[in-house]
Order: sequence, then C-alpha cells, then structure tokens
Amino acid sequence: MTSELSDALVQTWVTGWARTHGYEVRHEGNVHTAQLPGDPDQWEYVLYSPAETDLRKVASAVTKSPLRLLTIIAEPDADVLSQHQVDALELLSDEEKLMVVDMETQDVEDPITPESYETTREDFDGWTLFTVTQGENVAARGRVAVVDEFCILDRIYTSPDYRRQGLGTFVTRALLAIAHEHDVEEGLLVATSDGQQLYEYLGWTHVGDVNVYGAPGATDRRRPSHSQEDDFSA
Repeated sequence: MTSELSDALVQTWVTGWARTHGYEVRHEGNVHTAQLPGDPDQWEYVLYSPAETDLRKVASAVTKSPLRLLTIIAEPDADVLSQHQVDALELLSDEEKLMVVDMETQDVEDPITPESYETTREDFDGWTLFTVTQGENVAARGRVAVVDEFCILDRIYTSPDYRRQGLGTFVTRALLAIAHEHDVEEGLLVATSDGQQLYEYLGWTHVGDVNVYGAPGATDRRRPSHSQEDDFSA
C-alpha cells in the first residue's frame, strides 16, 4: 500500500530532491522553496494543488527573475494544471510524473553489475551518488536521498551512447538496494514521460502530474527537467 498524493508527500519529495542537488529548502505552509545557496534569484517554488491566493502570490515572485521557476504538482488531469490558471507565467514542461512505490515490493539485494562495466558509490550527507562507468566513460548515474521513511530517487540518467542496454533499470535497482540499508517504506521519484513506462514496469505508480512554469520570454532556463538531467559532475 502506497501513500496518496498530498502536500506532505510533495514536501517529502522536495526535501529529498533538493538534498541531492545541494539546494537549501524551506517549507512555509503550502509553499516549498528550493534555492541555490548564495544566489538570491535561483529559486524554485513547489506547490501542491494550490489555492488561487498562493498561486498568484508565487507567480508574482517568479516573474521577477528569469532564473525562478514554479512547479505545480497535482492529481492527474487536475484543473489547476490548466495553463490559463497560472497568470503571467509560461508553461515550460508538462511531461513529468510524480511516482511512488512500496519498498516491500522492491529487491533488497544489489543487482549484478553488467559485464564490462564498473560501479562506484559515494555517500554524502543524507544522500548517495551511484555511477556506472566503462573505462574512462561515465555510462549512467543516479542519486538517492532518504527522508524519514521515504527514499527519493533523482537524476537517473544514461549517457546517449549507452542507452537501450538496461542501465537505467540497473541503476534504479542499485539505488533501491542502497535505500534498503535504511528503514524505508516507500520510494518517490519524478519521471519523464519516456521514463514512466520503465518505472511502471518496475512496480511504480503514477500519483501526480508535474508542470513547470517560468517568466514569459526568459531565455536563461534553469532545470527544465527534474528527473533526467545530469551533466555527470558530482
């Protein structure tokens, strides 16, 4: 049995996702904010199915900088995700999905590393980076953070030269095995539309749609994707 979409679930995802990116995070009522340390403009506001008052207040703040983003997470096909509901902002992405899984259904053991590849694990404060290499090339990578009884998977990415070899599935299973070292009950991640099919195959459930907005006409876009972007820097 997995959690249903709620503000508490969104807050948990934001906390773990921000941790793997090195962002500072604040939770003020129903407004969850991730900020790049030392930069007053690079903020992202995350709202769960917001009321009109909160939505207008945050939208106004986002219009003040091309580096600010607003992410709305709501039940699939919810009216709040209609573009006309977010005044003064431009829709940047509407393809991502928030997904959840019962950790009791996931493997505890480390998956077998594919032949000709090597793996490394780096543990940081509250999160882990898992990397797959072939020689000097980074083939795939992913991150996992643990927040209370949840693990949050993030930035599971396969280099273009290594796709369609099962590395995305391998990294996902390796991250879940790492998460099982902790007392976790559920997993959370945001998937692209392409990744959704893979995660559903692995037992994950789609619980929310994710829309990202920014100021109209801004050319300096920061993180149009929450899920699959990685420049392979630690």
